[in-house]
Amino acid sequence: MNRKHILFYLLILVFFSCAEKDYSAFPPTWYGFTYKVCSPPDYVYVSYPSYIQGNPIALSPGDSIHITAHQEQRGRYIYAADYNWTICFDTIDAESGEKKHVKENYPKPNQASYPRHTNYAYVNASDDPVCALWLPENALHTEEGKPDTIKFTAVYHYSTGYGKIYETGNIGVNTSVNGRIVPQSNSIDGGATGYIYFTVSN
Repeated sequence: MNRKHILFYLLILVFFSCAEKDYSAFPPTWYGFTYKVCSPPDYVYVSYPSYIQGNPIALSPGDSIHITAHQEQRGRYIYAADYNWTICFDTIDAESGEKKHVKENYPKPNQASYPRHTNYAYVNASDDPVCALWLPENALHTEEGKPDTIKFTAVYHYSTGYGKIYETGNIGVNTSVNGRIVPQSNSIDGGATGYIYFTVSN
């Protein structure tokens, strides 16, 4: 066997070795949310047990809420992630006195403790995303049967061009979490959208 034959077989071996490597990227799959509520005047976070799973969170005006979105499986080949949390509720406009629907986005500008943008590949950057939100003192009581919402969104930018394509992904089952998070993915990036519901009362 001459040198050309040896080189040819080596090239074939390298080709098939590379072909077997899976470079497909995908976003995390999810279980859902857990949360802790902090109420005045004590301002101590209280974790709520799993038996309220699936029910809206009971909040009062002035409460703050600390939420964690729990991943079932970490994503792969992600170089950057963008997270955003939006809390929606009704309040009274201070000038007109009319009812007003409010959407507040977190993290706020210059709020470094819950980064909107992070490098997912860094150590601890792929940890479960968290956010602390505050319900203002002038938040109105929730209408019966119409719970308010906290929306979580994530966008993941892949470091390869081989993203797995699916629309709903896999939903993990875990009775200790609340709400639902649904991942999406295409060839160049992925994401997730989740909702957790709450009611406002005294």
